Amino acid sequence: QGSSAPMRFLRVGGVVSRLMSTPSSSRPVIAVLVKPSEEYGAWPPPASVVGEKARFVSGETAREVAAQLDGVSATGLLCMPGVAGVEARRLLEAEPTIEWLHSFTVGVDSLAPHLDPEREVATTNARGAFSSPLAEYVMTTALHFNKQLPRCVANAREKRWEQFTMDTVRGKTMGLVGYGDIAKHTARLARAFGMRVIACRRSLEPEDGVEALYSPDDRLELFRASDFVVCSLPGTPATLDFCGPAEFAAMKPSAVFISLGRGAAVDEDALCEALRDARIRGAALDVFKREPLPPESPLWDFGPDKLLITAHNADLTEDYFLLGWQVWLENFDAMQRAKAAGLPAVDWVTPFDPARGY
Repeated sequence: QGSSAPMRFLRVGGVVSRLMSTPSSSRPVIAVLVKPSEEYGAWPPPASVVGEKARFVSGETAREVAAQLDGVSATGLLCMPGVAGVEARRLLEAEPTIEWLHSFTVGVDSLAPHLDPEREVATTNARGAFSSPLAEYVMTTALHFNKQLPRCVANAREKRWEQFTMDTVRGKTMGLVGYGDIAKHTARLARAFGMRVIACRRSLEPEDGVEALYSPDDRLELFRASDFVVCSLPGTPATLDFCGPAEFAAMKPSAVFISLGRGAAVDEDALCEALRDARIRGAALDVFKREPLPPESPLWDFGPDKLLITAHNADLTEDYFLLGWQVWLENFDAMQRAKAAGLPAVDWVTPFDPARGY
């Protein structure tokens, strides 16, 4: 059957499973865990990106995927957004030929804890796919407070002509808590605005464009020095409530806190107290300990002049899934090149360490 033949689809447990048209013997088989009502066009994969390179077998649970494989050896496992980590573990246990697991999301806090450390499997994620829109979100929220946009909106609504003094971000200090790909993209934008950039991370090796680096133990120094604190930490046991009472107490009364990594890194009760007592100027949150944020959460009680809330959608752009698939393909191609060259190891593009959780 030639490459011009139509693609075939099978429905497994309410999920459409896409089987590419070229002979299965010539292509790796990728097992896919995907929710049956995947939104925003995540599934099936875009032919414009994936083409005819792989055969995908999908289902919502490990049992569904294993039944569909029916003895066929799968090379990789792709976990789409919202999939239960325990299902990934079960499928890895059921399919010993799987040698590569890819998380379609950057955050792996719901996946990594379920993986068996004794099971040898390469792990990659979507690191870098969504960093640009997240950096834009940081600058948007910084300007939201810096330019007093809620005040502008209120004036327009009340037809009030008020020529108040506008602040600028030029010369201000942006403190980045965590210095991964999201923070690096943010730093580039901040510097373009004429801001000073400092960061907190485990490694204190000098970074171009970062004026000062602080270890996690010395993070209060960063909180004291920053006009905008941006937390992009992953969700791990080591980062739980990393930003808490002491950190918010160290901030300037004029400073703004921005969180867009994982909600677990922020002590929300301590943040509410800091906002209520006007210890900090404001905050912007795109991630929360519990999502969706429940109606009874006190975070909802602050207006946008104090707290800007978005529903974990700062990176949900029109091309979100296209960008995610491109990162998957980069890792897939790296695996295929290594196999073709007979190399003993793959130079993965976006590896993560399940033990560390990022």
